[in-house]
Amino acid sequence: MKIRVRLDIVALIAITSVLGISVWGLAASGTEQITVKSADPQLSAPIPATVYRPQGAGPFPAVVLLHGCSGIAPYQASWASWLQAHGYVAIMPESLSPRHIKTSCGGGLGFGLQAEDGLGALAYLRSQSYVIPTKVFVMGWSHGGAATLISDSDRFIKQLSPEGGPYKAAMALYPACEAFRGGGIASPLLMLLGAADDWQPPAQCIARGTELKSAGAPIEWTVYPGATHAFDEDAQTRTFQVNGHTVHLRYDPSATADAHAQVERFLNAHLQ
Repeated sequence: MKIRVRLDIVALIAITSVLGISVWGLAASGTEQITVKSADPQLSAPIPATVYRPQGAGPFPAVVLLHGCSGIAPYQASWASWLQAHGYVAIMPESLSPRHIKTSCGGGLGFGLQAEDGLGALAYLRSQSYVIPTKVFVMGWSHGGAATLISDSDRFIKQLSPEGGPYKAAMALYPACEAFRGGGIASPLLMLLGAADDWQPPAQCIARGTELKSAGAPIEWTVYPGATHAFDEDAQTRTFQVNGHTVHLRYDPSATADAHAQVERFLNAHLQ
């Protein structure tokens, strides 16, 4: 699979990673900084977000991207650019700063609150003439992956009743499986999991996914042997302390390449 990411965007992301500059606030080609209103009724502050638009008038399908517990990471922005290059509008809301927190690794931001921020981004996209309102997906990593599981929950959708209904489909990368609660799913779901993930072990996601699939739900998953949490982040092998536990993070280029292929296939399958 050819990953058609613009070289200027990749270079910009690489420079920010080396210098330790936040991706937030950078205006790459084809991006726009906006704010959206969260569906969280307790939050009055606007949610900052970056919109990545393909060239042309559209209308385009779109993807709401939900970041991990430490905020928007360069590799997640690279995914947004990849989606943009493949003809999708991508929007990445940033859920930490409006709540005056710097990280949610170990606690601080509920998965459901980030899911409600995502609904704000969904409503924004559906109001734009360059977006196909019936073809908006959601995708998230880790904490955002857990928020994605909640976003695809029947209970969540019935409770929040977003105008236009649920997302077209959902994609969760190494999510916190504790968010995968009872009840059905509102739209097709893809999970991409690491077998060696000692931060968010995949067993509960697999067990719950098996139950749902046996009941006929449109759910699928891939478990990458030897892959850790954040297997798609191109960084040095490292450890991380979370709530007194040591977790391991390692880039897996093979799993990453397949994850891109799986996401592309899944999106194409549900564009009809």
